[in-house]
Amino acid sequence: MKNLALAFLAILVIAVLFISCSGGAKEKRLKAQKDSIDSVKFVADSIVKAEKSFPKYLVIHGTNVNLRVSPDLKAVRIRQLKTNDTCEIIEKGKKETIDEKTDYWYKIKHKTKEGWIYGAFTNIKNIEKPKTELKK
Repeated sequence: MKNLALAFLAILVIAVLFISCSGGAKEKRLKAQKDSIDSVKFVADSIVKAEKSFPKYLVIHGTNVNLRVSPDLKAVRIRQLKTNDTCEIIEKGKKETIDEKTDYWYKIKHKTKEGWIYGAFTNIKNIEKPKTELKK
């Protein structure tokens, strides 16, 4: 009987130790999940801030600037844009040097057309939607 009580007590002690140790693992797992969620929230907030600070429009300052189907001088031309045309920036592309000018390609929307334009022929503006675009 004494041996049975001792065995029961030993099992009880082991069970208590196991439960207390596994509780720490659970707490660590929950903390890791919370930290992971916090990291995702931080990245999401950073993306939102970057999008807000990213320029929304560019203005053409060259004459007959080509709007192309892809960010490449050899790409098919969609249309030519005129000085002071305002375009919505959709995406910032690769950086390239063309005729000793280094700038980015920008995917833009002009009226109903979307395409790529080389940034050396533009001025980037962080402005609200132009009034001429609101009429359409």
